[in-house]
Amino acid sequence: MSPPLSVTPDLTGTRHEAPAGVADGGTPGRRARWPLALVLVAAVGLAAFVVYAVTSAGRAKPPVGSGLPTVPAGRVAASFSLPRLGGGAPVTLAAFRGRPTIVNFFASWCADCRAELAAFGAVSRTDGRRVNFVGVDANDTNLTLARSLLAHAGARYPVAIDANGSVASGRYLVTALPVTFFLSSSGRVVGEVFGTQSRGTLDSWVAKLTSRGG
Repeated sequence: MSPPLSVTPDLTGTRHEAPAGVADGGTPGRRARWPLALVLVAAVGLAAFVVYAVTSAGRAKPPVGSGLPTVPAGRVAASFSLPRLGGGAPVTLAAFRGRPTIVNFFASWCADCRAELAAFGAVSRTDGRRVNFVGVDANDTNLTLARSLLAHAGARYPVAIDANGSVASGRYLVTALPVTFFLSSSGRVVGEVFGTQSRGTLDSWVAKLTSRGG
């Protein structure tokens, strides 16, 4: 189809076809510029969406989820002595020296923490004579719920109350829960894992801790 004719009066009496790209009542090149403008708008919108998605994903990730340890392997784990959940003698980390120890930082309000308690309960009952299990209930105001969750999971190991999270954040640099530290019999950090632990992963850590000395 031929381009539309110009609506500008032809003073010479001869009608001419408008050059390609001239819109009705417009100027040359306007028709060609419209598709380019639409492409630019779409590109800007796509770029904005990508930036939003990346920054949103970054905000959603817990800081310790980067895989970088907060306490370097080989360092002696920071000591603590905290009230025991349910009462009794304080929970003192130094008292567990001599056997490998698994220290789990958790809270009753943390869904991922609740999801792993059954695994901790099961493995602690199976391997509690070879490896110490210690819980640290950090920054938790519902201690009744915490005790109920632990009892339901069959987790009977000592649990310390880190009421304001000072040990978790100040000594172990924990910024999100749950976090589990795996210590050698001499109290040195062998490994640290963020996130929900399964029975399989805990079994693997128990095997690793009991196969090494010191």
